[in-house]
Amino acid sequence: MTRQISVEEARAFFAHPSQGLIGNLPEGGVAYWADGPVCGAFRDFCWPRVLDVHCGVKPEAWGKTVPHARAILEAVWAFYAPDLIVAQSLESNRAVLAMNRRLGFEVIGTMPTPERVVIQGWASCR
Repeated sequence: MTRQISVEEARAFFAHPSQGLIGNLPEGGVAYWADGPVCGAFRDFCWPRVLDVHCGVKPEAWGKTVPHARAILEAVWAFYAPDLIVAQSLESNRAVLAMNRRLGFEVIGTMPTPERVVIQGWASCR
């Protein structure tokens, strides 16, 4: 069941070092939504009506995240009615980029930082 959760509940989804946010989950300005072993951390992007998402997945669910992540995206889309949800990932993180493609994210740009960042966008029913 997809539901909004507290930052304390969200910590378990980001506990593994591979998740990139160990112990640094913001308490304000972020909405955490979970479905099964997957949690999405959503915040306002730097453009109106656009949300940024970072996904935390418990290790036991690696490779089985898509149905849960899709349920979260659809729930957040219905609740907030944004124009777009964006995900930013290192170009070298092929697993995350592939998962995002399976979810329906499309590459909308890159940032030419020292470690190139890929920006992917998602809109329900594209």
